[in-house]
Amino acid sequence: ALAALLLPVPAVGLDNGLGITPPRGWRSWNAYDCMAPARILTDGAMRGAMRGVVDGTRAVGGRKTSLAELGFGWVSMDDGWQQCNCSVRQDEDPALPKCTVDECFGGKCTWHDAAGAPRVNAHRFPDMKALVDYGHSLGLKVGGYLNTCICTEAGQVPTHYEQDVEWFMAAGFDEVKVDNCGLSRNVTRWAELFNSTGKPVRIENCHNSVPDPQRPEDCPMHMYRSGGDIGASFDSILGEAYSTIPFGDRPEGPLSRPGCWAYPDMLEVGNFEGPEPLRSDEERSHYGLWSVVSSPLILGLNLTDAAAVDRVWDTITNPHALAVNAEWVGHPGTLVRSY
Repeated sequence: ALAALLLPVPAVGLDNGLGITPPRGWRSWNAYDCMAPARILTDGAMRGAMRGVVDGTRAVGGRKTSLAELGFGWVSMDDGWQQCNCSVRQDEDPALPKCTVDECFGGKCTWHDAAGAPRVNAHRFPDMKALVDYGHSLGLKVGGYLNTCICTEAGQVPTHYEQDVEWFMAAGFDEVKVDNCGLSRNVTRWAELFNSTGKPVRIENCHNSVPDPQRPEDCPMHMYRSGGDIGASFDSILGEAYSTIPFGDRPEGPLSRPGCWAYPDMLEVGNFEGPEPLRSDEERSHYGLWSVVSSPLILGLNLTDAAAVDRVWDTITNPHALAVNAEWVGHPGTLVRSY
């Protein structure tokens, strides 16, 4: 069983006014991981997700409501937007030389040009700024992804923190997920550069670091991954939920707190397979766990699949779960008994 405990702790984190409650939104990876033709991340896929978030045709409590109205108005892309210099796993291109994973880690792969600017896959994203502007026109915040895993920049490949931030801000993005596959893993530097632009940017730290227990006030991100990569199975869900425990159970106060949230990964609600009612029961339990442990609620289902959205609508819009997730009483929920 998991429960919230009442322990006072100061609310400190990346101080740009964002992430005071656990972040909500949608991110592309669990629906568009580039592992099959139908799962390739594209401009069209992102626009479909944006429209799905603002779709107000479904009801909550008898009132037509969109996901955006419930706080999920952050729509973010994950890996797969960039143009690699090689044909690599998850991004095969017969027009390019083929690079193995080992060759990428040896320094052969890059998604930057000779001047250090990011290269966008123009076939998938013909106009990145126009895409971000489209999201903004719908009243949404739009997120991007850096330090990529597809086309890993490793070995002796130089880092390009400044050029990446310059490009990112010129495109108009509002949120960034910084992964840990490439060499640009200094989240403090990322935060300093984004803050120096004067625009508040929501920062997700994916496996680069976690708050230092000796310096808990130093948290240059709004959310940080507490465990491994999630999968659409209940065993995976339980494992990720357990990963949050060390960030809540500390006599000195929790490391997961307003502005600096432990994050057991994107939600798989809507992606489970198997027979009913077990599938829906497990997905509801998954959503309840994320709500109780004060996790960011980042949806990952295909929002253009109306049947999937219909099936989980009552779960992802449950007002009681959302209220529990947003309520802060000095401690995130944590394990109190194991059976």
